[in-house]
Amino acid sequence: MKCNEVENKIIPFLEGDLDTQQEIAMKEHLASCEQCQRQVAETQQMLEVFNEVEDAVPSDRVRGNFIEFLEEEKSLQRYTIGRKETKEFPWKMAFQIAASVLILIAGYAWGSFQKGSENDAQIAELRLEATQLKQDMMLAMLDNRSVSKRIQAVNYTEDIAAPDEEVLEALIDRLHFDGNVNVRLAAVEALSRYSENEKVKDAFIKSLTNETNPNIQIAVIQFLVDVQEKRALAPMQKLLEHTETPNFVKDRANEGIITLM
Repeated sequence: MKCNEVENKIIPFLEGDLDTQQEIAMKEHLASCEQCQRQVAETQQMLEVFNEVEDAVPSDRVRGNFIEFLEEEKSLQRYTIGRKETKEFPWKMAFQIAASVLILIAGYAWGSFQKGSENDAQIAELRLEATQLKQDMMLAMLDNRSVSKRIQAVNYTEDIAAPDEEVLEALIDRLHFDGNVNVRLAAVEALSRYSENEKVKDAFIKSLTNETNPNIQIAVIQFLVDVQEKRALAPMQKLLEHTETPNFVKDRANEGIITLM
């Protein structure tokens, strides 16, 4: 195993996600490479800081059955259906940007009285890099096998004022394909903040057509009614026609149809 391969497998290695063959290859390389040993140690320190943050839980709007949550946590495996290949997260770049931000914070107080255009430009650039880092880390965490970590990643979008298309696509992907209902509910809540985005509206229409969980159906109906999306009339009507649809969902769908007509 080469250094560049080790760099992209540090996180899975530390979290015990590598298969036996890859883990053996990692350990053999680390035994003879001081540079990679340092990277592993630095990454371990970063993860320890992250682990000090309390695990995320769904907000009051995100309700699900706890037993179902627990059982799915035990049995859930990483899925690939409907997903694009996930790119490797640039952890070395993350450390570089984090170091830059720390240097900025340390020096900003000393030089805050000199706010020239060059200094402002550097600050703006670092802020942009920090935002991009947060988005990259969120995207990486969305592929974590832990349900709680995926919910935490979805909730990170609260701090991203204007997420790029990749972030929205990732949230939409969770809405449609995540195997855990609580993650899908968290995605509904996160995407609801971008009610003016047509891609988000399209995603909710698709979700209302395909989703079978009543809690998510109710949340999606509420969003589509709030944004006055008349394209929701057809899938709401289908919910009324399905014998499997719970009565309380039918009641909400009927109310939505009346509101939208």
